[in-house]
Amino acid sequence: MTARVCAAAWLVALLAPLGGCSRRDADDGTAPSSSAELPALSLSDSTPNLLLTWLDDRGDAHTEIAISDVPADARKLVRVLVTDKPEGHGSRFYVADLSAKREDGSYPVRTMARSEWEAELQKRRAAYLAKFAPPPLPSSPPPTTGTGAAAPDTPPGQAGDSLVVIIYGAPWCGPCHMAKSHLEKRGVRVIEKNIDDDPAAQQEMQSKLAKVGKHGASIPVIDIAGQIIVGFSAPALDQAIARARGSGTRL
Repeated sequence: MTARVCAAAWLVALLAPLGGCSRRDADDGTAPSSSAELPALSLSDSTPNLLLTWLDDRGDAHTEIAISDVPADARKLVRVLVTDKPEGHGSRFYVADLSAKREDGSYPVRTMARSEWEAELQKRRAAYLAKFAPPPLPSSPPPTTGTGAAAPDTPPGQAGDSLVVIIYGAPWCGPCHMAKSHLEKRGVRVIEKNIDDDPAAQQEMQSKLAKVGKHGASIPVIDIAGQIIVGFSAPALDQAIARARGSGTRL
């Protein structure tokens, strides 16, 4: 693949609309809801069972389990999940300003529609791309037949094997969708677990991260036969797949 094709594909992948998720609620936050606000949430440094999601300037999401681990420059807008409570997992959820601790030690918390959160992600990604991404370059598609035809993404004889990979992510996570697409092209069966709406998936992900000494990692978190990959990296995924297939290990 030429450098021009790579640059164009990278930009298109990042700007493409994010796909859906099989576990997503029918109400995605874009339609009016009969319950516009959630019950009040009291949040302090001692609140247990937290899953905190903060955003960097590229529009990537990162998760922490302790307020003290959220970076100072990302504390103005942090999504808050209390994993043992049912509220905040659907079309509306809690967001906190962790930069403004009150005198009683609590933090301001409000509710936000999922669509508003996703719009903030898209805004940050667009701003980052406008600043740093190379402009897309015209290119011709590779030939599909005859001499010089592009090789298939899936190595011969490996499509449809028994390797199963778990992706812990969320519907709004662009790299999660990119990782799924890449894995499926390699003939891998993918199981998606939505940490937004499934507290058990959140805890399972955190447990696996803790076992390999990775705390506060960003999504996607990918389990390839016990190999934990954080974030989307095509070479890292390919190496992990090769190791799993070479050892005969299957999930």
